[in-house]
Amino acid sequence: MIRAVIWDWGGVLMRTMDIRPRMAWERRLRLPPGTLANTFFGSQSWERAQRGESSLDDVWAEVADRLGISPTDLPALRRDFWAGDHLDEELVGLIRELRRAGIRMALLSNHPTRLYRLLAGRGLMTLFDTVVVSGEEGLTKPDPAIYRLTLDRLGVAPEEAVFVDDWRPNVEGARQLGMTGLYFQGALHLRRALADAGLPVRPPVLRPLPGIRAVIFDWGGVLSPLDFLKQTPQWEARLGLPSGTLDRVLWGPEWKLLEMGAISQEEYDHHLMRALGLPDREAVQQFYREYYASDGLHPGVVAAVRSLRGRYRVALLTNAFPGHAESLQRRHGFDPRAEFDLYVNSAEVGLAKPDPAIYQLTLDRLGVRPEEAIFIDDQVRNTDAAHLLGIHTIVCADVETALADLSALLGHPVGEVKGEK
Repeated sequence: MIRAVIWDWGGVLMRTMDIRPRMAWERRLRLPPGTLANTFFGSQSWERAQRGESSLDDVWAEVADRLGISPTDLPALRRDFWAGDHLDEELVGLIRELRRAGIRMALLSNHPTRLYRLLAGRGLMTLFDTVVVSGEEGLTKPDPAIYRLTLDRLGVAPEEAVFVDDWRPNVEGARQLGMTGLYFQGALHLRRALADAGLPVRPPVLRPLPGIRAVIFDWGGVLSPLDFLKQTPQWEARLGLPSGTLDRVLWGPEWKLLEMGAISQEEYDHHLMRALGLPDREAVQQFYREYYASDGLHPGVVAAVRSLRGRYRVALLTNAFPGHAESLQRRHGFDPRAEFDLYVNSAEVGLAKPDPAIYQLTLDRLGVRPEEAIFIDDQVRNTDAAHLLGIHTIVCADVETALADLSALLGHPVGEVKGEK
């Protein structure tokens, strides 16, 4: 029987829902999108701060040194860096609900010791029976020792605890210890998962929304199952790369520039040549053909798109590469410019999710207001940004559930819900 729930902080309870303050600084400093967060959270000082071996002042000193930020600008940057972070009040309400039912609560965070002051300042310490901060303990997730420490302080066995985190290695570490590990994909999915685990949680019943005129789909993770990602460990072994390298190479800063149209496909290919040790662009093209061979379309989502056309304005909003539409037509015989009323590719418009500007551009081109649209995406950070604008959102944890939720919100069946290819 489950007796306790252990929560992560950053990325679960507290999330960066509005990236505009960081983007404003990146434009001011002429930095590529995402540079500030990557530099901060990828710094050696941040790694040490999470173990209590350095302070946030040390982290910011390293960031300032690496990015050339002046001492006069640094205080304002430090303030604005966190300005888009929002506490998920729905999850706070869920914690209170579970506590009233007698379930023990813990917070387990990889964070410097100042998290205690932050929680106390917001009056959140009373939400938890224990708060375990890595910077205080000198241990970080997914080290089994910090999970065991949290369980001991809660007074529960691993099989009596649920652990919620937004980073899959942390979730897997909890599972290996015997806990029920849940990867965070929004409050609705979490409520359902907690109920399935036997906790006294009642998942909300979705009811039809009035006045919906548009449905906006994401590509990767919604229309495309992204099956190729399962091959990443095998490809890392084949290329002689350390674990985690391929994801960083494919989806790191160079990808961010490509999806914004800031560099060409040729420049991105040369980046892959250098990073993967490939001899020429032909070798890169061969890598693409093999790595993405299992990439396909989800027939259920295609059927849903086609069934919605005419009744609603239907759009595809994707962070993609130049020539994405042509690639889909060539490989799958699927032309997104013809299949949708609107096709918005980040590389073509110079904007990328979760920048609110790309959602507003999509709404404007569809001719609808935020409350008249439903947006489906597999990334919580993207649905968070859309939700802040007033758009109704669905996090696509799995396609069948997402289409069922869409049917519930529209008040009628949507296409045919089929299994993946």
